[in-house]
Amino acid sequence: MTKLRVLFIAVLALCLGAGMVTAATITLKVSGEGAANDSTIIAGKPVSVDFWWENDKDGRRGFTTGFRVFSEDIKKIIHVADSGNGLNDQGDIKGHNGWEGTDVWDFAGMWTPLPDWDGNLPDTIGFGATTVHKRYMKHDNMRVLSFEIIVPETGTLHIDSTFTRPGGYWKFVNNEKPVWTGPYAFKVIKDGGGKAAEGTADEKAKKEDTE
Repeated sequence: MTKLRVLFIAVLALCLGAGMVTAATITLKVSGEGAANDSTIIAGKPVSVDFWWENDKDGRRGFTTGFRVFSEDIKKIIHVADSGNGLNDQGDIKGHNGWEGTDVWDFAGMWTPLPDWDGNLPDTIGFGATTVHKRYMKHDNMRVLSFEIIVPETGTLHIDSTFTRPGGYWKFVNNEKPVWTGPYAFKVIKDGGGKAAEGTADEKAKKEDTE
């Protein structure tokens, strides 16, 4: 672990022990070529799993969260590489609306620990960030994080909150947890096995995302 990451965890630990906050809400949507509708993914096509946050309080200083991707009948997913264009080396994890750099989280930007992110399910990912000079200010619901995958076989894909190491507790400052609207279950179908519904998450993202 680099010295910067060690310092990040130390600063974040201090942030998690101070300040009073209210709630923030995290929802999940799918978009892109592989999104048939809000709850259905097309096998073999790239789909973006999008994290939408709504923050109702000015002045937040740091958070950590973790998520688990799992299935009873799908053994493997493919993380779509986009080297140099994401938050991790592979580039499949993206930030949006200021979360791709230090516009919002000015201490080294987003931290994305990947304790198990090889495509062999279950996969686990963490997100974390903190501020030094700035503060995380309230905003309406918007896409802030995403990861792109291809699901090569049919079945049901689940995504839920989880603890991740190192430091991936599910909480904001003062040990308060963000509101998570999951778990989510996505049916994975063959191409042509379902008709994309009008007003899918992808279409909504194009209209609502202020990126």
